[in-house]
Parts: sequence; C-alpha cells; structure tokens
Amino acid sequence: MTMWKNNLQKASYKNVAFDVISISDKNEKALVRHGRPFANGTDIEDLGTQGRQCQIAAVYFGAGFDTKLSQLLAVLEEPGAGTLVHPVLGLLQNMIAASWSFRTEADSVNYVALDITFFEAKESAPIFLFENQWLAKLEQIHNTLEKYTQQLLGYSETLLSVREGISSLWGSTNGVFAALCGVAGSVRRFFDLDPIKYLTSKAFSSASYNQDVSKLIHSVATMVTTGLTNDAQFATGSLSSRQTFDSISNRVDSLNNLPDYVLHSQDIQESEEAINHVQKIAGIQMQPIAQILQIISIGALIQNTVTIIEVNSDIVTANELLYINNNLRLRIQKLIDILRETYDYADNVKSINAANIYTQTTIMVQLLANIAAQFNNYILAVINQKPPIRTRKADISGTIHQLAYLLYQDIKRANELMRLNPHLCHPSFIQRNEWINYYVK
Repeated sequence: MTMWKNNLQKASYKNVAFDVISISDKNEKALVRHGRPFANGTDIEDLGTQGRQCQIAAVYFGAGFDTKLSQLLAVLEEPGAGTLVHPVLGLLQNMIAASWSFRTEADSVNYVALDITFFEAKESAPIFLFENQWLAKLEQIHNTLEKYTQQLLGYSETLLSVREGISSLWGSTNGVFAALCGVAGSVRRFFDLDPIKYLTSKAFSSASYNQDVSKLIHSVATMVTTGLTNDAQFATGSLSSRQTFDSISNRVDSLNNLPDYVLHSQDIQESEEAINHVQKIAGIQMQPIAQILQIISIGALIQNTVTIIEVNSDIVTANELLYINNNLRLRIQKLIDILRETYDYADNVKSINAANIYTQTTIMVQLLANIAAQFNNYILAVINQKPPIRTRKADISGTIHQLAYLLYQDIKRANELMRLNPHLCHPSFIQRNEWINYYVK
C-alpha cells in the first residue's frame, strides 16, 4: 500500500486531468497459427503485440464539474493520438480515445461518471517520404513547437499551483505572485512594449490566484515572443545567419538575467509591478519564475532560429548551420537538466505536487528532446540541399572577384565565396596556395 500511495499519479489525457474510479488494461499478441496434417499442435508465428487497450472509469464532481467535462470531451473528440497519464504506469504515448460515454443521475448532485476506452496507436509512415525535403522537416518542427507552447503553460501552472493558499515548494504565494509581477514588468520594459496592451501586474488575491497566474504567464510568453521576433526581423538582412542567431541568443541571455536583477535590486519596489504587499522577495520564490522565463525564452529562440534559417536557406553556409545547431542543442540540454533538478527538489521535500510535477516534467523533457532531434534533422536537410563543398588551394594571388571568375566564370558569386571562407583576412589580398572552400556547382 505504501508504494501505491507514493507512486500514484494524477490521470490526464492531452493535459486534461480527471479522477479515476477503476482501470482495466489489456494487451494481446498477434499470432499466426500454421497447422500441419498428422501432427499434434500447431506452429505459431509471433507477430508482436496488437497494442495496449485501456478502459477507464473516470469521474468529475464538485463545483465546475460541467466545465471540466466539456474540456475533456473536447480533447477526446480531437483527431490524432495523445499522451495518456496512467495513474499506475505513468505516461503512455500515442493513445487514441476510441469510444467514451458519460452519465449523470438526479440523486448525485454535481457528479458525472465517464467510461473511456483508449487504444495504443503507432504513427503511420507517409507513403511518399523524401528524406532530404527540408520543407517537410520544417513543418514537423513547427508542429512540435506548437505542442511545446501549449505544454509550457500547463507545466508553469503545475509548478506554481497551491493548496489552501500555500505552495508546498515555494512558500508564500504572495511572494511568488510578486516575483511574477516584477519579472513581467521587467520583460515589458526590456522590449519597450506598450504598457496598455500587455498585462504585467495585478492586485494579489488568494481567491483568484490560479487564474491570475495563468493570465500573467500567458502575457509574459506573448511579450517574449513578440519582442524576440521584432529583434530577429530587425537583424535579418543586415547580418549573416550566425550573427543574427548570436544577436538573438545574447538577448535571450540578458532576458534570463532579469529575475536575478529584480531579486537583488536595491529598491525592489521601484516599479508598480513588484508591489504586492511584500517588502522583499525571497530567492526560493523567484526560482520558479526564473525557470518559467527560461522555458518561454528558449521556445521563442528556437522558433526565431528556424525562421532565420528558412529565410536565409539559399545563402546560409554549412559551418554556420553546424554552429547554430550545436549551440542550440547545448541550451536545450541545459534546460532539461534544470527541469530534472526541479523535480528532484519536489521529490526531496515530499511535495504533494511531486507526482504532477513528475508527469509535466517528463512531457516537457520529451518535447525538448524531440525538438532537438527534429532541429538536427532540419539542419541536415538544409545542408543536403546545397551542392557539395570542396576545398582547394588558390591558383592565383588576387581578389575574391578574380577567384570567383576562375572557379565559376561568374564574378557575381564573390559574395558566396566570402560566406564560405570566413577565414580570409581581406577579399582583395588573397595569396596563392591559400585554402579556399567553394561549391562544386
């Protein structure tokens, strides 16, 4: 009974939670029997399992049960598979809601019971698959980033959730709310955005805490996305792809330092956003806000990086692409480590939300790993669509235009040679036998 109590997780499907009365799981083998005459028994060919079947008896009760029911029915009707959080088995990927029914009774006020059947599905491979088609990779990563954006809001709300007005992880909810307001105001000023258009502060109310937190996090996410997109659009065209990426990533680093600035500012109440009936914000209360800002900012950084490469796909070089890929994957791995540390902390302090944080953390980590893998495939697809690169020694001493004419009989490709050879000291003073990178075509 101790293991059941400690390991039981909150059931949910596509991030919509529900209470469970009972679960019946089933799986079976796909077998082919080959009978032979005058022989006892049959030869049995094992073709693997047919996939898990899960029948769940779920309930909603209490005030607002009808709203929760509508949310669950909406995700059950959505096409495609999703993640089912099994109370005992944990995360079950690619589960499709096959059938469901619900019933209410006059004697049971504010109560509804549901019977839902889930089947495990395998992602079908497309009939026509072009491995080097970078547009297909681009669409794939855009879809995953959309899921990531939805999931980060769910993770943030779980991280900051409270019970009876107290957070089991971060202490005073008043201080946590003040930290969130202070960071939201700093983000708005960091990007110089319209103070009327974006929500950055609100009077603290324990009754509406969850709703207010959700609105503020959504506002911060919108401000970060808008601000970094504006920065990327300003830099694109005047800078190379690598320089643009470095510019945006430096902005992200400065953005992620804002919580530390708000926390250690000599006058923490210099802005109205931080005034929430507290004199000082503790470091432990700023910790989840800083993490949420990191989660939001890296999503916006990835989105803008994908767009930068898409716009400059004809001129971006393989070296630039490899540099961007390595840098971004290191950032993703660092965030994954932070997420895991947060769950370890929740587990060590025996938080009542540890099981929910584990579920949300696992989903976030999987999405980040998928994004890293898909971004890597996207980079390879962009590289593969380019002509092969060769390296040779310069046959002449002269200018980059003379070298372009020697290689391609086209001096207009001099800029292309400059992008492929950032090691050249000066385009007008190329020495004979200096190594030159150039496209075959």
